[in-house]
Amino acid sequence: MPHSLTSRQQEYLEFVRAYIQANESSPRLEQISKHFQVKSPTAHKILETLQSKGYLYFGRDPNSGFFIRLIERAGSAEVVMEVPITGRVGAYGEVYDFPQNLGHFASVFVGAAPCSVSALMVTEDIPQASILAGDLIIFDLEKKPQPGDICIGPIGERFFLLKIASKTLDKEFLSYVSAERYPIPENLSDPDREQLLNWYPLVYDEGTHDWFTKVAEEQDWPVAPIKPEFIVATALRLTRALAF
Repeated sequence: MPHSLTSRQQEYLEFVRAYIQANESSPRLEQISKHFQVKSPTAHKILETLQSKGYLYFGRDPNSGFFIRLIERAGSAEVVMEVPITGRVGAYGEVYDFPQNLGHFASVFVGAAPCSVSALMVTEDIPQASILAGDLIIFDLEKKPQPGDICIGPIGERFFLLKIASKTLDKEFLSYVSAERYPIPENLSDPDREQLLNWYPLVYDEGTHDWFTKVAEEQDWPVAPIKPEFIVATALRLTRALAF
């Protein structure tokens, strides 16, 4: 159980919590010392006390530098978790350097399992989805994809950001047109039908049509509905205001 705090220690803890909520990243030691108008060793000592009392832990990572993780937000179902960055998203929404340990950041979650959450760093703008270079997309490895979701999925042996358009009636009924015009209501979906997922690349448009067609041909990957188990992870949200 966490121990009681002095008023000064509580101020530090509240500052860290508020910073993470606003920025979805932990403050640097220099930012904390500047906020409280103290020298870095003084701020470091108070963080050590908060760590020893069970409110947070902190350290330095070779990839992302100084970090702070709150153990739990007392009296709330919200938990601040450390999210690993496990890959990058480049041109055409292609996923690469995946899965690798490229760093981490802190973010607030409700009910998510720490072991199932990770993120991809965007390295180039994706105007088709209003995503900018530097954004981080948080994914859940266990979330089942639904129509409208952005997911990580394969085109052959390469991985891309895909948009789930709709579900097929069942594993035998593969028409895109019929499935899109007559989507199956969720309350009538029968898992025994083994519905497949209609999809398209997130960065697909008239300008990228030929490029994706070429990739599908090179990968010998049919442009057809895929099984849900082919989806690697489903996006939860995008975060922009981050410091590394």
